[in-house]
Amino acid sequence: MPRMQRLAIALTVVAVLVAAPAAEAAKLPRAPRGFYGVMWDRSAQHGSDEAQDAQWAFMRSSRVQSVRTVFSWAQIAPTAAGPDDYSEPDRQVASAARHGLRLLPVVLYTPHWARRYPSRQSSPPESAGDYASFMGRLVERYGPNGFFWFEHPELPFRPIREWQIWNEPHFDFYWATPNGANWAPQYVSLLRQAKQSIRTIDPHATIVLAAFADASWRVLETAYKAGARGAFDVAAINIFTGRPGFVMAAVRLTRRVLRRHHNRRKPIWVTETTFPAAKGEVPPPELEWQRRWYTTPTGMARRLTELYALGRKNARRLRLKRIYWYTWASSYRGKDDLFDYSGLVKVDPDGTTTSQPALRAFRRSARR
Repeated sequence: MPRMQRLAIALTVVAVLVAAPAAEAAKLPRAPRGFYGVMWDRSAQHGSDEAQDAQWAFMRSSRVQSVRTVFSWAQIAPTAAGPDDYSEPDRQVASAARHGLRLLPVVLYTPHWARRYPSRQSSPPESAGDYASFMGRLVERYGPNGFFWFEHPELPFRPIREWQIWNEPHFDFYWATPNGANWAPQYVSLLRQAKQSIRTIDPHATIVLAAFADASWRVLETAYKAGARGAFDVAAINIFTGRPGFVMAAVRLTRRVLRRHHNRRKPIWVTETTFPAAKGEVPPPELEWQRRWYTTPTGMARRLTELYALGRKNARRLRLKRIYWYTWASSYRGKDDLFDYSGLVKVDPDGTTTSQPALRAFRRSARR
């Protein structure tokens, strides 16, 4: 039986236990603080500084509460000798502070000088200590005593207190491991050293585990076997599936693994999930699960509403604290990438923004 088919069956069984009838939508419990999140990438970064800042203002007015973004180690520290280039994260941190939005940086991408496999763009670092040292510099700049805040007294003081350590390290796309090498021991070493570096500077910072995708609960089990227990504060998953109930099923199965390893109180964040509105815009995908996954603009809005309703209903029981929609903005052009049709807004290369039906659904859900 194909792997994705087995995954779908497992999620179907558990989804029955977390489904929320539509009639209960009007009396959902209050969402946890920061629950309504989006990813900042792709077309959101088009246009001038003023156009991008306008996007942050639009997110705020659309009831977005938290924003996940990439801080690229490779872009910020292209050479070992420095100096670091903080122009891109400075822009994002300033906009988030100006508009009162929580910011979750996911820090990844190894610069060439630090790669274990120099020819591979997705190489992990040769030394976990290099990454940990970089994380320390980020906290020194953007944390509670960060240089950035002294340099910009005109901004509201909103230091970054949450840091996600890498993304999907079980995939070669983010963490190349030639010849079938096990990613987990290397990643856990990096996680532990990064945590120590961050906590030395900000003892109360929140360490977010790299998001695991597909059968995320099984990947989490692998990380635990490599020694991840005690090295993180929040478990994270990225889940892309045809039904909102399957997202909650993945959260439930992840919660079971946390309980088994005596971490029952650790929260779970869904840091990427979406239902692309690509039907009729791109050729039908070859994979069956992707054909069930992608939908129309109206279908995307309907599934988003169901997703956040299920999330709120199950938030307390599963300690589900956030759901980040992937993504805030996309181009709504092209024939190859379904994610080009997943944004809550369409952004043209000149920065012109057009709301999608899913944005109206997001606002309604957050308003409740």
